[in-house]
Amino acid sequence: MSTPQEKIKAEIRALELLANVIEESCEWYVRLNDRKQVVIHTFDDDPGLMIDPCATVERYYKDDNEHLVTYMFVGSNTSAPCVVIAKDAPTCAIIDTVISLVLLADSGWPAKYTPLTLALMRENLRDSIRSSPLGSAITQEDYDRLEYINVLLDTNFYEGALQVIGEHSRKCYTCKGWTEAEVQEHIEPFLMVIPNDEIKAYLESPVDPSDAKFIGQSGLQ
Repeated sequence: MSTPQEKIKAEIRALELLANVIEESCEWYVRLNDRKQVVIHTFDDDPGLMIDPCATVERYYKDDNEHLVTYMFVGSNTSAPCVVIAKDAPTCAIIDTVISLVLLADSGWPAKYTPLTLALMRENLRDSIRSSPLGSAITQEDYDRLEYINVLLDTNFYEGALQVIGEHSRKCYTCKGWTEAEVQEHIEPFLMVIPNDEIKAYLESPVDPSDAKFIGQSGLQ
């Protein structure tokens, strides 16, 4: 059992390590919140994520609350996603979990380790949103559809993923007025993880013949 003094020393060491990690990171920056406390924020701001290390430590030791203090920003909406310390995580310092979360961003939010509540921060989803044409709004419906594609890819249900990619492509082309090239660039991050033989099999009998115009051009290059 660690003494209070040992716990404080562990948190200070972890905070120093966190500062070094942030300094080397291309995904995070430091700023002051309304209470003049240091918080860390992703450079990406839609979706964006903020972590409050000081509030996390305070709540953990005062209230025995094992949730990280985090806020996600999607457009004009702000939410507090549930991120809990893993039961098998080291317990020497609560900031260790914050460091792990920071490193997840640096690694591109790998699906295996990213909490489901932070699914919007996933690498494929972020890359796809980044590749959307300038000035074209990504709606909540788009976010939901893109995340559903990620869920299907995670379970290797490639046919289902291709069906939803085709649906999303048609909507972007017809409803948003994107060009074929813009749609192809937008869906490319998803198609890159699907085996070519799965894409070829789907295109032999697609849900909509126009799917070949987008998926065929992007996925079989």
